[in-house]
Amino acid sequence: MLTSLIRVWGGGVSDKIGGARTGVLALTVMLIGALVMTFSHAYLLSLIGEIVMAFGMGVANAAVFKLVPQAVPEAVGGATGWVGGLGAFGGFVIPPLLGLFVQHYGGSGYALGFLIFIILSVAALTILRSFGKTACTAGT
Repeated sequence: MLTSLIRVWGGGVSDKIGGARTGVLALTVMLIGALVMTFSHAYLLSLIGEIVMAFGMGVANAAVFKLVPQAVPEAVGGATGWVGGLGAFGGFVIPPLLGLFVQHYGGSGYALGFLIFIILSVAALTILRSFGKTACTAGT
């Protein structure tokens, strides 16, 4: 729920500074939250890390939907469908992967499962970096 609410604010940020810049900031925030979640052994710190991750995810979502019409102006509807579908796929695949970490590593598996989010954040930041070298980010 927090992620959905933050998305609205993230849309405003994307309008002001551009989708690519907003995406980089949001993914960096998500990466920080995932690092906290992975290496924290305290409940309160883990809770803060989770909230930081949710904030980053919501803003990143808004940034993506700012970038879609710039990247594929001739097919916004189709691209938006793909983005939504990939998001749903991630929501389907990531929880079982977290569960595999729990199964493999025992009680500490939940924390180590957040390595998945670290990997995904770094991959997305790398993609956005290459995106920044295209005309799509001009004026964003």
